Amino acid sequence: MTEDSWENTRNVKKVTARVNSLRQSYPQNWESYNSAKTKEKIISIKLLLELLDNFDIKRNSNNSFTLKEQILSMFVYCYSRFSSRRAISDLEMLRQRGMLSRTPHFNSVLNMFRKPSMTNTLSELVEITSLPLRMFEEKFAIDSTGFSTSIFERWFDVRTKEEIFKRTWKKVHLICGARTNTITSIAVSDGTEADSPYLVPLVQKTAKYFDMKELSADKAYLSRANLRAVASKGAIPFIPFKSNSIENPKGTRLWNQMWLFFYEHQEEFMKHYHSRSNVESTFSMVKRTYGNHLRMKSERSQINEILMKCLCHNLAVLVQESFELGLEIDFKACADDYFAQG
Repeated sequence: MTEDSWENTRNVKKVTARVNSLRQSYPQNWESYNSAKTKEKIISIKLLLELLDNFDIKRNSNNSFTLKEQILSMFVYCYSRFSSRRAISDLEMLRQRGMLSRTPHFNSVLNMFRKPSMTNTLSELVEITSLPLRMFEEKFAIDSTGFSTSIFERWFDVRTKEEIFKRTWKKVHLICGARTNTITSIAVSDGTEADSPYLVPLVQKTAKYFDMKELSADKAYLSRANLRAVASKGAIPFIPFKSNSIENPKGTRLWNQMWLFFYEHQEEFMKHYHSRSNVESTFSMVKRTYGNHLRMKSERSQINEILMKCLCHNLAVLVQESFELGLEIDFKACADDYFAQG
Protein backbone atom coordinates (compact mmCIF):
# COMPACT_ATOMS: atom_id res chain seq x y z
CA MET A 1 0.00 0.00 0.00
CA THR A 2 1.39 3.41 -0.94
CA GLU A 3 1.96 6.28 1.46
CA ASP A 4 -1.03 8.17 -0.01
CA SER A 5 -3.25 5.14 0.52
CA TRP A 6 -2.18 4.89 4.17
CA GLU A 7 -2.93 8.59 4.63
CA ASN A 8 -6.39 8.22 3.06
CA THR A 9 -7.13 5.25 5.31
CA ARG A 10 -6.15 7.23 8.41
CA ASN A 11 -8.35 10.13 7.33
CA VAL A 12 -11.33 7.83 6.80
CA LYS A 13 -10.85 6.33 10.26
CA LYS A 14 -10.70 9.81 11.81
CA VAL A 15 -13.92 10.88 10.09
CA THR A 16 -15.65 7.64 11.09
CA ALA A 17 -14.59 8.08 14.70
CA ARG A 18 -15.87 11.65 14.66
CA VAL A 19 -19.25 10.62 13.22
CA ASN A 20 -19.61 7.84 15.78
CA SER A 21 -18.85 10.26 18.61
CA LEU A 22 -21.64 12.58 17.43
CA ARG A 23 -24.18 9.82 16.75
CA GLN A 24 -27.00 9.75 19.27
CA SER A 25 -27.12 6.53 21.26
CA TYR A 26 -30.03 4.92 23.07
CA PRO A 27 -28.67 2.99 26.06
CA GLN A 28 -30.67 -0.02 27.21
CA ASN A 29 -31.83 -0.24 30.81
CA TRP A 30 -30.76 -3.84 31.17
CA GLU A 31 -32.13 -4.31 34.67
CA SER A 32 -35.69 -3.47 33.68
CA TYR A 33 -35.32 -5.23 30.32
CA ASN A 34 -34.18 -8.47 31.94
CA SER A 35 -36.96 -8.33 34.51
CA ALA A 36 -39.59 -7.68 31.84
CA LYS A 37 -38.47 -10.46 29.50
CA THR A 38 -38.08 -13.11 32.18
CA LYS A 39 -41.61 -12.42 33.45
CA GLU A 40 -43.25 -11.39 30.18
CA LYS A 41 -45.38 -14.48 29.55
CA ILE A 42 -46.80 -14.65 33.07
CA ILE A 43 -47.61 -10.95 33.26
CA SER A 44 -48.98 -10.87 29.69
CA ILE A 45 -51.52 -13.58 30.55
CA LYS A 46 -52.51 -11.72 33.73
CA LEU A 47 -52.95 -8.50 31.77
CA LEU A 48 -54.99 -10.28 29.10
CA LEU A 49 -57.30 -11.82 31.69
CA GLU A 50 -57.75 -8.45 33.38
CA LEU A 51 -58.50 -6.86 30.01
CA LEU A 52 -61.08 -9.50 29.14
CA ASP A 53 -62.72 -9.16 32.55
CA ASN A 54 -63.45 -5.54 31.62
CA PHE A 55 -64.52 -6.34 28.05
CA ASP A 56 -68.01 -7.13 26.81
CA ILE A 57 -67.58 -10.91 26.83
CA LYS A 58 -71.26 -11.69 26.25
CA ARG A 59 -71.00 -11.14 22.53
CA ASN A 60 -69.28 -13.70 20.31
CA SER A 61 -69.59 -16.42 22.95
CA ASN A 62 -70.83 -19.91 22.15
CA ASN A 63 -71.93 -23.01 24.03
CA SER A 64 -68.47 -24.57 24.13
CA PHE A 65 -66.10 -21.81 25.20
CA THR A 66 -66.61 -18.25 26.36
CA LEU A 67 -65.01 -15.41 24.44
CA LYS A 68 -62.49 -15.08 27.27
CA GLU A 69 -61.45 -18.72 26.90
CA GLN A 70 -61.27 -18.49 23.13
CA ILE A 71 -58.99 -15.44 23.11
CA LEU A 72 -56.79 -16.91 25.85
CA SER A 73 -56.39 -20.11 23.80
CA MET A 74 -55.58 -18.13 20.64
CA PHE A 75 -53.08 -16.04 22.61
CA VAL A 76 -51.22 -19.13 23.84
CA TYR A 77 -51.10 -20.55 20.31
CA CYS A 78 -49.61 -17.36 18.77
CA TYR A 79 -47.38 -16.41 21.68
CA SER A 80 -45.75 -19.83 21.99
CA ARG A 81 -45.42 -20.33 18.21
CA PHE A 82 -46.06 -24.04 18.90
CA SER A 83 -48.21 -26.16 16.63
CA SER A 84 -51.84 -26.48 17.74
CA ARG A 85 -51.05 -29.95 19.11
CA ARG A 86 -48.00 -28.86 21.11
CA ALA A 87 -49.83 -25.81 22.46
CA ILE A 88 -52.37 -28.05 24.19
CA SER A 89 -49.98 -28.82 27.04
CA ASP A 90 -49.78 -25.09 27.88
CA LEU A 91 -53.57 -24.85 27.76
CA GLU A 92 -53.84 -27.85 30.06
CA MET A 93 -51.65 -26.04 32.61
CA LEU A 94 -53.96 -23.03 32.40
CA ARG A 95 -56.94 -25.33 32.98
CA GLN A 96 -55.28 -26.77 36.07
CA ARG A 97 -54.91 -23.22 37.38
CA GLY A 98 -58.57 -22.47 36.82
CA MET A 99 -58.14 -20.13 33.84
CA LEU A 100 -59.99 -22.48 31.48
CA SER A 101 -63.10 -24.54 32.21
CA ARG A 102 -61.69 -27.39 30.12
CA THR A 103 -58.83 -28.01 27.73
CA PRO A 104 -59.83 -27.46 24.08
CA HIS A 105 -59.05 -29.93 21.32
CA PHE A 106 -56.25 -28.72 19.05
CA ASN A 107 -58.69 -28.43 16.13
CA SER A 108 -60.99 -26.32 18.29
CA VAL A 109 -58.15 -23.81 18.78
CA LEU A 110 -57.75 -23.51 15.00
CA ASN A 111 -61.50 -23.14 14.53
CA MET A 112 -61.51 -20.15 16.89
CA PHE A 113 -59.48 -18.19 14.33
CA ARG A 114 -62.09 -18.80 11.60
CA LYS A 115 -64.89 -16.77 13.18
CA PRO A 116 -65.68 -13.50 11.34
CA SER A 117 -66.89 -11.90 14.56
CA MET A 118 -63.44 -12.39 16.09
CA THR A 119 -61.87 -9.85 13.71
CA ASN A 120 -63.63 -6.83 15.17
CA THR A 121 -63.06 -8.09 18.71
CA LEU A 122 -59.32 -8.53 18.23
CA SER A 123 -59.01 -5.11 16.55
CA GLU A 124 -60.68 -3.50 19.53
CA LEU A 125 -58.42 -5.35 21.98
CA VAL A 126 -55.32 -4.18 20.11
CA GLU A 127 -56.49 -0.58 20.32
CA ILE A 128 -57.46 -0.82 24.01
CA THR A 129 -54.06 -2.25 24.97
CA SER A 130 -52.41 0.89 23.58
CA LEU A 131 -54.44 3.26 25.77
CA PRO A 132 -52.37 2.93 28.98
CA LEU A 133 -49.54 4.63 27.06
CA ARG A 134 -51.53 7.72 26.03
CA MET A 135 -49.56 10.00 28.32
CA PHE A 136 -46.25 8.98 26.72
CA GLU A 137 -47.12 9.11 23.01
CA GLU A 138 -47.41 12.27 20.87
CA LYS A 139 -45.41 11.33 17.79
CA PHE A 140 -46.65 8.52 15.55
CA ALA A 141 -45.61 6.67 12.41
CA ILE A 142 -47.63 4.77 9.79
CA ASP A 143 -46.63 2.09 7.31
CA SER A 144 -47.50 -1.40 6.09
CA THR A 145 -45.77 -4.76 5.91
CA GLY A 146 -46.50 -8.20 4.51
CA PHE A 147 -46.99 -11.61 6.10
CA SER A 148 -46.49 -14.61 3.85
CA THR A 149 -48.88 -17.56 3.71
CA SER A 150 -48.62 -21.21 2.67
CA ILE A 151 -51.12 -20.68 -0.17
CA PHE A 152 -50.08 -20.22 -3.80
CA GLU A 153 -51.99 -18.48 -6.61
CA ARG A 154 -51.65 -18.94 -10.34
CA TRP A 155 -50.26 -15.95 -12.27
CA PHE A 156 -49.70 -15.42 -15.98
CA ASP A 157 -46.29 -14.00 -16.91
CA VAL A 158 -46.80 -11.73 -19.94
CA ARG A 159 -43.11 -11.68 -20.83
CA THR A 160 -42.54 -15.46 -20.92
CA LYS A 161 -46.14 -16.41 -21.78
CA GLU A 162 -46.05 -18.95 -18.98
CA GLU A 163 -48.20 -19.67 -15.96
CA ILE A 164 -46.39 -19.39 -12.64
CA PHE A 165 -47.39 -19.92 -9.03
CA LYS A 166 -46.66 -17.28 -6.42
CA ARG A 167 -47.10 -17.41 -2.69
CA THR A 168 -49.94 -15.18 -1.48
CA TRP A 169 -49.49 -12.77 1.39
CA LYS A 170 -51.45 -10.46 3.65
CA LYS A 171 -50.63 -6.84 4.34
CA VAL A 172 -51.05 -5.18 7.72
CA HIS A 173 -51.43 -1.38 7.90
CA LEU A 174 -50.86 0.25 11.27
CA ILE A 175 -49.99 3.35 13.24
CA CYS A 176 -47.62 3.00 16.17
CA GLY A 177 -46.27 5.29 18.85
CA ALA A 178 -42.74 6.51 18.17
CA ARG A 179 -41.61 6.16 21.78
CA THR A 180 -42.91 2.78 22.94
CA ASN A 181 -43.79 1.09 19.61
CA THR A 182 -47.31 0.35 20.80
CA ILE A 183 -49.81 -0.25 17.98
CA THR A 184 -52.63 2.29 18.22
CA SER A 185 -54.74 1.37 15.16
CA ILE A 186 -54.59 -1.45 12.66
CA ALA A 187 -56.16 -2.84 9.46
CA VAL A 188 -55.42 -5.97 7.41
CA SER A 189 -55.79 -6.23 3.63
CA ASP A 190 -54.74 -8.34 0.67
CA GLY A 191 -51.07 -8.06 -0.16
CA THR A 192 -51.64 -6.16 -3.40
CA GLU A 193 -53.68 -3.28 -1.96
CA ALA A 194 -52.25 0.25 -1.87
CA ASP A 195 -51.14 1.92 1.35
CA SER A 196 -52.44 5.47 0.91
CA PRO A 197 -56.21 4.84 1.35
CA TYR A 198 -55.64 3.41 4.82
CA LEU A 199 -54.12 6.55 6.32
CA VAL A 200 -57.38 8.44 6.94
CA PRO A 201 -59.27 5.68 8.84
CA LEU A 202 -56.21 4.77 10.90
CA VAL A 203 -55.55 8.41 11.82
CA GLN A 204 -59.19 8.86 12.82
CA LYS A 205 -59.00 5.87 15.18
CA THR A 206 -55.73 6.95 16.79
CA ALA A 207 -56.81 10.59 17.20
CA LYS A 208 -59.86 9.52 19.21
CA TYR A 209 -57.71 8.52 22.16
CA PHE A 210 -54.26 10.07 21.62
CA ASP A 211 -53.11 13.68 21.44
CA MET A 212 -51.37 13.52 18.08
CA LYS A 213 -48.66 16.11 17.48
CA GLU A 214 -46.83 14.54 14.54
CA LEU A 215 -47.33 11.73 12.04
CA SER A 216 -44.48 10.45 9.87
CA ALA A 217 -45.11 8.47 6.69
CA ASP A 218 -43.22 7.64 3.51
CA LYS A 219 -43.96 8.98 0.03
CA ALA A 220 -46.58 6.30 -0.66
CA TYR A 221 -48.98 8.25 1.59
CA LEU A 222 -48.46 11.63 -0.08
CA SER A 223 -51.78 13.20 -1.11
CA ARG A 224 -53.75 16.35 -0.39
CA ALA A 225 -56.48 14.33 1.35
CA ASN A 226 -54.01 12.61 3.65
CA LEU A 227 -52.29 15.88 4.57
CA ARG A 228 -55.65 17.44 5.43
CA ALA A 229 -56.74 14.41 7.44
CA VAL A 230 -53.64 14.58 9.66
CA ALA A 231 -53.81 18.37 10.06
CA SER A 232 -57.51 18.19 10.97
CA LYS A 233 -56.51 16.23 14.08
CA GLY A 234 -54.07 18.91 15.17
CA ALA A 235 -50.97 17.02 14.02
CA ILE A 236 -48.22 17.91 11.55
CA PRO A 237 -47.85 15.47 8.62
CA PHE A 238 -44.19 14.76 7.91
CA ILE A 239 -44.49 13.09 4.51
CA PRO A 240 -41.62 13.64 2.03
CA PHE A 241 -42.50 15.06 -1.37
CA LYS A 242 -41.76 13.23 -4.61
CA SER A 243 -39.35 14.54 -7.22
CA ASN A 244 -42.23 15.53 -9.49
CA SER A 245 -44.30 17.25 -6.77
CA ILE A 246 -45.14 20.87 -7.52
CA GLU A 247 -45.68 23.75 -5.14
CA ASN A 248 -49.23 24.78 -6.04
CA PRO A 249 -51.46 21.78 -6.81
CA LYS A 250 -54.95 23.24 -7.12
CA GLY A 251 -54.14 25.93 -4.56
CA THR A 252 -53.96 23.69 -1.49
CA ARG A 253 -52.53 25.89 1.28
CA LEU A 254 -51.39 23.05 3.56
CA TRP A 255 -49.62 21.35 0.65
CA ASN A 256 -47.80 24.61 -0.14
CA GLN A 257 -46.70 25.10 3.47
CA MET A 258 -45.32 21.58 3.84
CA TRP A 259 -43.72 21.72 0.37
CA LEU A 260 -41.82 24.90 1.30
CA PHE A 261 -40.83 23.47 4.68
CA PHE A 262 -39.58 20.29 3.04
CA TYR A 263 -37.38 22.06 0.48
CA GLU A 264 -36.25 25.11 2.48
CA HIS A 265 -35.67 23.39 5.85
CA GLN A 266 -34.93 19.86 4.78
CA GLU A 267 -32.57 19.08 7.65
CA GLU A 268 -35.19 20.06 10.23
CA PHE A 269 -37.87 18.17 8.28
CA MET A 270 -35.80 14.99 8.26
CA LYS A 271 -35.25 15.18 12.01
CA HIS A 272 -38.98 14.83 12.48
CA TYR A 273 -39.40 12.36 9.63
CA HIS A 274 -36.81 10.10 11.27
CA SER A 275 -39.55 9.00 13.70
CA ARG A 276 -40.87 6.86 10.86
CA SER A 277 -38.08 4.37 11.54
CA ASN A 278 -39.99 3.34 14.66
CA VAL A 279 -42.73 1.70 12.63
CA GLU A 280 -40.06 -0.46 10.98
CA SER A 281 -38.87 -1.39 14.47
CA THR A 282 -42.43 -2.33 15.38
CA PHE A 283 -42.72 -4.63 12.37
CA SER A 284 -39.38 -6.20 13.24
CA MET A 285 -40.46 -6.79 16.84
CA VAL A 286 -43.69 -8.50 15.77
CA LYS A 287 -42.10 -10.68 13.11
CA ARG A 288 -39.00 -11.70 15.06
CA THR A 289 -40.99 -12.61 18.15
CA TYR A 290 -44.18 -14.11 16.71
CA GLY A 291 -43.16 -15.05 13.18
CA ASN A 292 -43.47 -13.48 9.72
CA HIS A 293 -45.34 -16.44 8.24
CA LEU A 294 -49.05 -17.17 8.69
CA ARG A 295 -49.87 -20.77 9.54
CA MET A 296 -53.62 -20.49 9.00
CA LYS A 297 -55.15 -21.53 5.68
CA SER A 298 -58.42 -19.59 5.34
CA GLU A 299 -58.46 -15.84 4.69
CA ARG A 300 -60.45 -15.01 7.82
CA SER A 301 -58.13 -17.11 9.98
CA GLN A 302 -55.09 -15.35 8.53
CA ILE A 303 -56.52 -11.93 9.34
CA ASN A 304 -57.26 -12.99 12.92
CA GLU A 305 -53.82 -14.55 13.28
CA ILE A 306 -52.19 -11.23 12.34
CA LEU A 307 -54.39 -9.35 14.80
CA MET A 308 -53.51 -11.81 17.56
CA LYS A 309 -49.79 -11.38 16.84
CA CYS A 310 -50.25 -7.62 17.23
CA LEU A 311 -52.20 -8.10 20.46
CA CYS A 312 -49.34 -10.23 21.80
CA HIS A 313 -46.94 -7.42 20.82
CA ASN A 314 -48.95 -4.72 22.60
CA LEU A 315 -49.15 -6.79 25.78
CA ALA A 316 -45.39 -7.35 25.66
CA VAL A 317 -44.88 -3.58 25.25
CA LEU A 318 -47.03 -2.96 28.33
CA VAL A 319 -44.96 -5.42 30.34
CA GLN A 320 -41.75 -3.71 29.25
CA GLU A 321 -43.02 -0.21 30.01
CA SER A 322 -44.39 -1.27 33.40
CA PHE A 323 -40.77 -2.00 34.38
CA GLU A 324 -39.14 0.78 32.33
CA LEU A 325 -41.49 3.66 33.14
CA GLY A 326 -43.23 2.38 36.26
CA LEU A 327 -46.48 2.28 34.27
CA GLU A 328 -49.65 1.47 36.19
CA ILE A 329 -52.25 -0.25 34.00
CA ASP A 330 -55.97 0.19 34.61
CA PHE A 331 -57.83 -1.67 31.90
CA LYS A 332 -61.22 -0.90 33.42
CA ALA A 333 -60.71 2.82 32.90
CA CYS A 334 -59.23 2.22 29.44
CA ALA A 335 -62.13 0.01 28.34
CA ASP A 336 -64.73 2.45 29.71
CA ASP A 337 -63.05 5.35 27.88
CA TYR A 338 -62.69 3.35 24.68
CA PHE A 339 -66.36 2.40 24.43
CA ALA A 340 -67.47 5.84 25.62
CA GLN A 341 -65.58 7.41 22.70
CA GLY A 342 -67.17 4.83 20.41
